[in-house]
Amino acid sequence: MRMGGAEVNGIDDLAAVMDVHLARFDRDGDHRAAFLRVYRHMTLAVRERLRRPFFLDPAWVERVAVRFGWYYFDALERFERGDDPPPAWAYAFDIAARKRAFLLQDILLGMNAHINNDLPLVVAEILRAEGDERSVFETVRRRFDHDQINRVLHDVIPGVQDEVARHYGRLIRPLGRLMGDLDRQLTTYGLKTWRDQVWRNARCLLAAAGEEERQLVIRLIQQDALHLAREIYRFAPLRLLRPLARWMRRWRLF
Repeated sequence: MRMGGAEVNGIDDLAAVMDVHLARFDRDGDHRAAFLRVYRHMTLAVRERLRRPFFLDPAWVERVAVRFGWYYFDALERFERGDDPPPAWAYAFDIAARKRAFLLQDILLGMNAHINNDLPLVVAEILRAEGDERSVFETVRRRFDHDQINRVLHDVIPGVQDEVARHYGRLIRPLGRLMGDLDRQLTTYGLKTWRDQVWRNARCLLAAAGEEERQLVIRLIQQDALHLAREIYRFAPLRLLRPLARWMRRWRLF
């Protein structure tokens, strides 16, 4: 499978492509770097879990991870050549290009687009391609592995915070210490809520009676992801501080 200018046949190849684009973003001062660094960190954590007893079907999880990566790079390439990526991605990339958001907003905009817009399509596509949606037991096994990713995400939050703080926002660490474990619990709850909705949306895609119904579900998925993106950017407590965002990012504060 080709993505990001390279042939990707597994999660190792995916991580290598991420490294290339992350280096480009960091070199250019591109605000899209923050999300990609978080995404890369989480992908490496999934790769590590693939190599020990953790998932019921590690090969299936790797196939999902690779196809998930394809959706990210497809949206990125479409945006960069002037085509239309999915609305939530267009919104996230445009905000990053204008350098008007705070660090955490750029990260959340990318996570929202990738999880809420892309992941239902990936899960439904792979379940249908492999015939798993016709087997109750296989669907339960897939849901178990889908939920195991929630455990991975919970475990990597401290490491993600440290890496983001080291590269882009020195205030991330003191804010994390101030909140104690609360920010980790809130982040875990938020991601689990999103990923539960992903599974429901994937099942709706699989249940669609035809292409017309499937396109309706896709439009609703896209609309919901775009609505959430706008809420992230328009978050009231940060709206008044927005003129400071560019300077805080330049000085690697927040």
